[in-house]
Amino acid sequence: MNSQLSTYSLPGRTLLPGILTIVGLLVPSTLPAQSSDLELANRTYKILRERCYQCHGAEQKVPGLLVLERDSLVKDRGEDFFPYVSPNNLEESELWSVVSDGTMPPEKVLPDGLPQEEREVIRQWIEAGAPQWESDRQIVFIPESEILKQISQHLFNEVRPSDRRFQRYFSIAHLYNNSSVSELDLRLYRAALSKAINSMSRQPGIVVPEAIDDRQTIFNIDLRAVGWQDIDLWDDVVKEYPYGLKPQEDEGARQHYDEIADRYGEIFFDGFAYVRADWFITKATRPPLYHKLLGIPETLAELQQQLGVDPERHFAINTARRAGVFESGVSAQNRLVEYHPSSNGAFWLSYDFKKDSGRSNLARFPLGPKFEGNQFDQFAFDHDGGEIIYPLPNGLHGYMLVDNEGNRIDAGPVEIVFDATNTSGSPLIVNGISCMNCHKYGTIDLADDIREGNALRFNNEARNKVLELYPPRSEMDSIIEDVRREYLRKLTDAIGPFLLVGADETKRVTDFPEPVSHVARLYDKNLGLEEAACEIGKDSAAMAVLLQGKRLQQLGLGPLAEEGTVKRSYWESVESGISIFQEAASEIGVGSPVQ
Repeated sequence: MNSQLSTYSLPGRTLLPGILTIVGLLVPSTLPAQSSDLELANRTYKILRERCYQCHGAEQKVPGLLVLERDSLVKDRGEDFFPYVSPNNLEESELWSVVSDGTMPPEKVLPDGLPQEEREVIRQWIEAGAPQWESDRQIVFIPESEILKQISQHLFNEVRPSDRRFQRYFSIAHLYNNSSVSELDLRLYRAALSKAINSMSRQPGIVVPEAIDDRQTIFNIDLRAVGWQDIDLWDDVVKEYPYGLKPQEDEGARQHYDEIADRYGEIFFDGFAYVRADWFITKATRPPLYHKLLGIPETLAELQQQLGVDPERHFAINTARRAGVFESGVSAQNRLVEYHPSSNGAFWLSYDFKKDSGRSNLARFPLGPKFEGNQFDQFAFDHDGGEIIYPLPNGLHGYMLVDNEGNRIDAGPVEIVFDATNTSGSPLIVNGISCMNCHKYGTIDLADDIREGNALRFNNEARNKVLELYPPRSEMDSIIEDVRREYLRKLTDAIGPFLLVGADETKRVTDFPEPVSHVARLYDKNLGLEEAACEIGKDSAAMAVLLQGKRLQQLGLGPLAEEGTVKRSYWESVESGISIFQEAASEIGVGSPVQ
C-alpha cells in the first residue's frame, strides 16, 4: 500500500481509513435503474480515466495500481490487504472504501469529491462482478492479407528500388483487432514504438515511424535514419523473433508476401515482412538487443572516450557536480549521482553500494572513487556498481549499467538497486527498459545530503573539496531542470504525434504513462482466447473450435478454449527451432515458420 496513505488494521486485513463507513451510508434512497454489465463497465472506465488515471496510470503514484487495467484492480495483494476491487464484494474492495468515504480523489484534485452519481456507478459495477469494459472504438478486422498488401504497395509506390533494402515494418494490427484494447492503449503502443526506436538511434534527429495505412496499424522506418543499416545488426533482431510466418492457405496473403519478397530482392529479403511492434518494444529495449542496436561498448572507459568525458579530470578541476543521498527510490543504501558537462550534452554517473558501512558510507567517504592522482584517497568511497545516463545524438538518453570495475552488465543486482514497479517483470533493474521507465521525464530531482551532512568538517582541505563538488541545491536543481527541459522537448517530438491528438491535443506528454514500460507490462500478461486468436489471425469463435484439435491440445493450448490462459513466455518459447506460436499457426494452416 502507498506509504503516503495512513492505514489501520482489522482482523486479517489492512484497509485505508473509512472502510467502516461504507455499509449503507452513501447509497441513495432511490437507486437508478440497473445498467447492463457492459454499460456499467464502460461508464466505470470513463470515470476512472477522467478522475483517477493521471495519478494511478500516468504517474503510478501507487506502484502496481493501474486503474484502467481490470487485472491490476482485482489482483490478489496478499493476506494483509484487500484487492482494490473484490468482484461482488463492496466491503472487501479498497477502491470503494476510498471513494465512498471521500478519501479519493483527494480534495486538491476534486474539491467537492466524486459526484454521488459516479459513486453509484462504481458501486453497481463492483456488485455486478466488476465486468470487463470493452474497446471505445469501432473495429474492422484487419486480416494478414491486408497487412501484407499495405506493405507491398508501400514498397512499390513510395520507395525507390535502391532504397527498399533499408525499409523495415512494424505492425499493431493484432492489437487493433482485439476488442479489449482501447483507443488510448493503441496510441500508447504507437508512442512506445517511436520512443523505443528513437531511444536506440545512433543518428541525430528524431525519426517518427510513418503509418502507411489509414488506421495507423502498420509503420515504416528507414534503417539508415537510425543508424541500423548494417544488415547483421537487423539480423540480430529477427533471430530473436518468435512470430515470423510465411502465409500458407490464404491465397491473397501468399500473393502479397511474394510481392514483398520480389520488391526487396532475393539477396535482401530476410523472410520477415514485418515484426510486431509490441514484441519489438518489449524485447529490443533490453539486453542483448538494446546493447547491440545502440552500440553500447563493453566498458565505461570506452563510453567515456567515445563521448569525450573525463570524470577524473572533472573531479580534479572541480567541474563535476554531485548530489549524495542516504536513500533513493531505487536503493535502500546511500547513492551518489554525478554530473559531467560535455560538448555532447549532460553525462550522468551514479555510484551505488551494497551497504552503508565502512567505505560505502558517503558521509565519511564522499571523495571517491579511488584513482591515480586522487589526492583525497583517504576519504574515497568504494562503490559496487553504477548507472550511466548519456546523451544520444538525437537528444534522448542512452543508459548503461556497470559493475565496480566499470564493466557493462545487463542488470543491476537487487542487493544494490531494485525496481519497485517491476518494469522488467521482476524487481531487477534491466538496462534500457527499466531506466526508460524510471527516467520517464529525463533527469530526476535530487536533494543532496552530503554538502551539509559529511563528516569531514575537521579537515579543511577535504571539507573545501566537498563544498566544491557538492553544490548548493539551487545549482543542481538548475542543471537538472535544464537537462530535463531539453529531454522532454525531444521526447515530445518523438511521441507527441501519437499522444497529443484530438481531445488530448493541449496536454503534455507527462500526462500519459511512460509508453515503453506500459507496453511491456501489457505484453507480458498471460494470453486468453481473444489475445491468442488475434495474434494468430483468427476470431475468437473460430479459434475456440480449432483448439479442440489434437495437436493444439498436445501443445498445451487447450485451456484457452475453457476460459483459461497461457503464459507469454510459453507462447513464444522455442522447441526444435520454432516457437509454440509458430507451431500452432502452422498446424491450423495460417503460416509456416520463418527462422
